[in-house]
Amino acid sequence: MALVTQKVLIIKTSSLGDIMHGLQLAQTLKEADPGIEITWVARSRFVPLARACSAVDDVIPFYRTGGVSAFLELRSHLRKRQFDVVLDLQGLARSGLMTFFSNAPRKVGRTDAREGATLFYKELVPLPKAADVTHPVDILLEFCRVFGFETRLKGFPRFAMPESDRDAWARDHSGTNVVLCPEGRSPDREWGGFASLATALLERQSSARVCVLVKRTLEWMEELDRFHGDRVSICVTGDPLRWARCLQDSDLLVANDSDATHMAAAMGTPTVALFGPTDGNRLGPYPLSERRNCAINAPRGDLARLTLERVLEEVELRMRCERP
Repeated sequence: MALVTQKVLIIKTSSLGDIMHGLQLAQTLKEADPGIEITWVARSRFVPLARACSAVDDVIPFYRTGGVSAFLELRSHLRKRQFDVVLDLQGLARSGLMTFFSNAPRKVGRTDAREGATLFYKELVPLPKAADVTHPVDILLEFCRVFGFETRLKGFPRFAMPESDRDAWARDHSGTNVVLCPEGRSPDREWGGFASLATALLERQSSARVCVLVKRTLEWMEELDRFHGDRVSICVTGDPLRWARCLQDSDLLVANDSDATHMAAAMGTPTVALFGPTDGNRLGPYPLSERRNCAINAPRGDLARLTLERVLEEVELRMRCERP
């Protein structure tokens, strides 16, 4: 039963990982009050993802490369719509201006907003204690206070898609579907052992099936497919909704510090994330307190020092975890 009926505008235009963090907040608001109607402002390339999400009722696209005319068109859309409250999760000058142009009587932003964005807010949400070592999702969950809700994650966003559009590799396999995402945000954040990990999993786990999810073809994928083709799927795409579809149907993700890590964790998919120069304890799959999630910090921040045995140990442990 709905507690209140409020029309909420959420501004979080990018990036993919940040949007997934925001969708966790949106799903938490929906779980606390199904009567809340959520409209999302997202960059055009993320619109299909946001539109398919269980927590979002409507999406307003932002065409970042459209220049001033695109921003003026967005302003027109915002002024025509009536919202009760706007939440600026981005906290930058551009999103602050979007907040200002909305007709919502309550304009709420982040205490740590930059580029003068706080000038456009009427309310600020507090930061969690020790915010400098707090996960980004913990910071966004502070927006629950605007509605008088607990700042605790509830539920998992799901992405609607026709049964016929699901990936056959997961739909037709009754074993353990493991997704590997070997790409990272930069070369120093990419572990070089994914080819060996895939081979080891297929040889040691008879029920395992592996999907390699990438934006570009990697040399070792062809050999993996040639020797284990009946148990291997290669998915080369940059489409965020296709990524969500693959991760939503999987039983486990192994990835570097990347958007895939945050996507899978947001949907409750067990996740093993590998971190080099960044801190997995702060930026790992949320929440790390759950047994299904694991962040492995490479020795001395160098992924070249991370052994296959160490990763395989954590992967096989999570293969026994059930999804919530």
